[in-house]
Amino acid sequence: MMNHTIKIEKTAHYYSLGELNKQTNEIWIVCHGYGQLASFFIKKFQELEKPNRYIVAPEGLNKFYLKGFNGRVGASWMTKEKRLDEINDHCNYLEKLTDYLTSQAAYKCKIKVLGFSQGTATVSRWLLRTKHTIETLILWGGKIANDFNFKLYNQKHSNTRNFLVFGAEDEFYTVENVNEYRKELNLLKAEWMNYKGGHTIDAETLKVLENKLA
Repeated sequence: MMNHTIKIEKTAHYYSLGELNKQTNEIWIVCHGYGQLASFFIKKFQELEKPNRYIVAPEGLNKFYLKGFNGRVGASWMTKEKRLDEINDHCNYLEKLTDYLTSQAAYKCKIKVLGFSQGTATVSRWLLRTKHTIETLILWGGKIANDFNFKLYNQKHSNTRNFLVFGAEDEFYTVENVNEYRKELNLLKAEWMNYKGGHTIDAETLKVLENKLA
């Protein structure tokens, strides 16, 4: 048996809050977690809406039924099957989307990137490849890619402000898991934030984070 590949066009979807125009001076790119849909995920960021800020939630290219063969649908960024192809696809997708967004926005528009759960690995891999200047990286409720190149990231994004956010009751990570992970991220020099809650985007914490970035 031989394995073959062929490049095809695929339609990607993203959802937004706010208006994108030449007065837009801040873009937030927020990437959902495993099994979520961008149309629901972006609602978590409605409190961040303000003039000249554009919030975008790209949707993972892989969709599936969450239970059985019908009902609710979720999306994901990748699986272990043909992993490298999927990584290339989602990195190209995010790069092309950001190319378009910045072409429509103000000159030197600030870019903030947030990855939640599985989206943390997704955005961390993309940031190693992007040509864009990223002002802020937020890794929320998930781990950075296991093959992440800290040296390359620090060279490319030496001025990026990095945040690590976890809920104290996150059902996927124990306190010990998170503390060990924080040690691994010493090379990233990330600012640490936590909140009383589980595996979700906590509204109050998001507002505190916004104030830190003002």
